[in-house]
Amino acid sequence: MGLKNCPECGRLFVDNLTGMCIDCYKQVEEDELTVANYLREVRKASLEQIHEATGVKEKIILRMIRRGRITSDFYVTYPCETCGAPIHEGRVCPACSKNILDQVHADKEKPPQKNKLNTLNAERMYQERVRNKN
Repeated sequence: MGLKNCPECGRLFVDNLTGMCIDCYKQVEEDELTVANYLREVRKASLEQIHEATGVKEKIILRMIRRGRITSDFYVTYPCETCGAPIHEGRVCPACSKNILDQVHADKEKPPQKNKLNTLNAERMYQERVRNKN
């Protein structure tokens, strides 16, 4: 284990499983408890509403969602990572997901393109120069 800078406060710490210094880890735990208590009362809120009501950073709330710390008992909406539309599960909205899948399918149906460098070399024709004997 080496030394790292804490992503939250920037202080130097001995690398550990949490990926942050002890003080910031304790603060994140307290923030997560605050969010959980708020959601027990409200049950349904957006990311912005949670942030405004609790003062917890949106980044910490999103981390809770991604790690599964906010269960399906609560209805929390947050922005799609692609277009920003409100969603309550996953990372992208259904429209963006469909768009990504359509692009993948379209790429599979296209014939493979030749490497430009190889194509140029194959198409070049070399001619021998003939000198005039006059």
